[in-house]
Amino acid sequence: MSIAGSVANAPREAVLHGYPVFQMFTTSSRSWLNSKIDSNASSEFRDMVRRNSLEPFAHIPYLCNPGSPNGDVYSKSRKMLIDNMGNCESLGIKYLVVHMGSHLGKGFDEIGDRLTDTIMHALRRSTSTHILLENSAGYNNSVGSHMKEIGNIIESVGDKRVGVCLDTCHAFAAGYDIASKKGTSSLMDEIEESFGIDKIKLVHLNDAKFPLGSGLDRHWHIGKGHIGMKGFANFFRISRLTADCFVMETPENTDGDDHTNMQAVSKIMKACGIEDYAPKG
Repeated sequence: MSIAGSVANAPREAVLHGYPVFQMFTTSSRSWLNSKIDSNASSEFRDMVRRNSLEPFAHIPYLCNPGSPNGDVYSKSRKMLIDNMGNCESLGIKYLVVHMGSHLGKGFDEIGDRLTDTIMHALRRSTSTHILLENSAGYNNSVGSHMKEIGNIIESVGDKRVGVCLDTCHAFAAGYDIASKKGTSSLMDEIEESFGIDKIKLVHLNDAKFPLGSGLDRHWHIGKGHIGMKGFANFFRISRLTADCFVMETPENTDGDDHTNMQAVSKIMKACGIEDYAPKG
C-alpha cells in the first residue's frame, strides 16, 4: 500500500479495497534518507489499524545490504535498519521484512558475522519490532537464497524476534519447485530442518515470470507465470504453513491488476478449502 502524502494512507487504502493484511514501506523505498513520521499521522495510522482489525507489515527499503563488505553501504544499512525498526515501533507494526542483500562475491562466510551483528545491534535498539528475513531469488552473490543459510543466520542471532518471510517467486527462482507437490514437500522439509515452519510469519504470494531456477527476481501475476494456478493449489495444499498472513507484490501493469490477482488467489484458496475470502475492490 502507498504512503504517498502520509503513512496513514496505507491502512486507508487497505480498508478501501477490503484487504485485512497489507504491507508498506515506512519511508522512501529507494533512498537512504529516513522520513520522520509525524505524531498525528502515527496516531491516525494506529487508530485505523485498530478500528478495522488490520494486520500491517513493513518492508525495508531496497538499498539495505545489512552484511555488505562495502564499509559505506554497511554503515548506512545498519542505520537504515535501526531507523525502520523505530518507525515500526512508532506505528505499532510488529514485523519488518528485511532482504539480506549481496555478499558482492566475497562469499557468505566472509559476511555472515557482519550480517548477524547488524541484526543483533538493531534488535538491541528496539523493544518490540520483529525482523522477518526474506528468502532471496538465487541471483549472483545473493544472501539467503537457501533455507539452510537463513537457518544459520537465525541460529547465530539467537533471538526469538527473528522470523522468516517466505516469497514464492524467490523460492521458485532459486530452484525450489513449489509448483509441484514433491517440490513443495521438499521445501517444507528443508524449512523444518533449517529453522522450523513456525518461524514463517508472512508469505509473499507472487508468481514467477521466468522458469524454475532462473535466479531472476521477476514477480508476475498469480496463475499467469511459471508457478501457475495448479502450482499455487499444490503449494497451499502441501505447504503445511502455520502463517495465516499473505500479501502480494505482483505488478500493476494496468488498472485492475491488483483486483484480478486477488480474485485469482481467492479462487485458489476456495478450491483448496482454506478460506472463503473475496476482496471488495
